[in-house]
Amino acid sequence: MGLFGRKKEVKEEKGLASERLIMEQLEDDDEAAAELVDKLQANHPLVLNFEKLDLMGANKLLAFFTGASYASHGRTIKINETTYLFAKEEDFEDGSLKEFLDELDED
Repeated sequence: MGLFGRKKEVKEEKGLASERLIMEQLEDDDEAAAELVDKLQANHPLVLNFEKLDLMGANKLLAFFTGASYASHGRTIKINETTYLFAKEEDFEDGSLKEFLDELDED
C-alpha cells in the first residue's frame, strides 16, 4: 500500500464532551499516540497523563499532542504537572468540560 495508503475514515462523535472524554496513562508508543490523535479529531477530548515517561519522551509527546490540538482548532489545558486536557474548541461549547475541570479543582 505504500507510504501514502488509504486514509482511515474518522467518525465524529456527538453528545456531551465529558461523556466522550478519553483518559489515558501514556507510554512512549508513537502508534498509540497517533490513534489518540485520531480520536481527538473525532471529537473525543483527551485527558493524558505523562507521568510514566522520561523527560525527553514526555516533552516529545506533549509537543505532538499540543500540535495536534492546535491543528484541530483546539486547546491544551494543564491540569497538573503531568496531566493535560486536549480538546477541540467546539468540545467546550456545551460546558461539560468546564464542569469537569471545576470538579477537579474542588478535589
